[in-house]
Amino acid sequence: MAALDRVEVDDSHSISGDSGYSEDLCSTMSVRSSIYDYEIKHGRTFHAYHPDKYYMPNDEGEQERLDLHYHALRLAIEDKITFAPINQPHGILDVGTGTGIWAMDAADAWPEAEIVGLDLSPIQPNWIPPSLHFEVADADEPWGFAEKRFSLVHTRIMNGFGVSSWPHFYAEAFSCLKPGGWVENQEFDCTIVSDDGTLPENSKVVEWARLWNQSVETIGKTGRCYPQILVDQMKEAGFINTQIITKKMPIGPWPKDPMLKKSGQFGLIALDTGVYGMSVRLFRDVLGWSEEQLQVFLAEFRRELRKKSVHSYWPTFIVIGQKPSSPDS
Repeated sequence: MAALDRVEVDDSHSISGDSGYSEDLCSTMSVRSSIYDYEIKHGRTFHAYHPDKYYMPNDEGEQERLDLHYHALRLAIEDKITFAPINQPHGILDVGTGTGIWAMDAADAWPEAEIVGLDLSPIQPNWIPPSLHFEVADADEPWGFAEKRFSLVHTRIMNGFGVSSWPHFYAEAFSCLKPGGWVENQEFDCTIVSDDGTLPENSKVVEWARLWNQSVETIGKTGRCYPQILVDQMKEAGFINTQIITKKMPIGPWPKDPMLKKSGQFGLIALDTGVYGMSVRLFRDVLGWSEEQLQVFLAEFRRELRKKSVHSYWPTFIVIGQKPSSPDS
């Protein structure tokens, strides 16, 4: 795994004690509500298409978390839409589009391009640019797109739940990309770490990530991201010019860098308010926890998460590869 550069800490924000980030936590309005009849479990709604494929909810609370994490990731990667060097793309495919926010940003950036967003759950807005449309589909099934249709195939936080087989994904992406087109995966590793020892191994935050990954592995999936494996599988599918770009997505506004500080604010709110939705089916149905046990644990988790003295982050990776311009490339 490539080494990650150290993020400089803003020392001023923790001088006044460790009372927490509570003042930084603000409520945000959900951008849309569900209009479909979904499966209801543990007081949350879940998509009905391939219901056992994705254990996260699809209701307003989860949509808000997805949008917050989108902004956190976007700011953590230099506020870029993509690292793929595309120029005047003809078509763009966003696999696992979620609320559609990345696809809408891409449609604004390249208004002449056809943008397609795929997801298991139809939670995207109705008012969208005319060049954009959404489809309900499973990335692990045949995509059915014509050859040479897209200039870019993109994913964001799809490792594990969204994509079960990256070799299948890369084969499908290779097929529908134009010669010279790019595939890009913007992913973070579901492990919470710190560089300076401020996040102890016995922390509830560390324990939550360990238990979350344990439950995901129990159902045959993974929340871990190993970028070199993705690159190797890209190459096996025929991609060239592969690259791994390493970043850090902070949790909390502890970095000195203004953009990373804002990323951390979004990331803290997303995890603090969204951790129940991320946990409830996995901890209740897979690990067998009671509701009371989960609530007590998450209360301790949130209390530690808000400590200003902790400089934690998600390891984040952007992996890109290019389809050869000609068979001999």
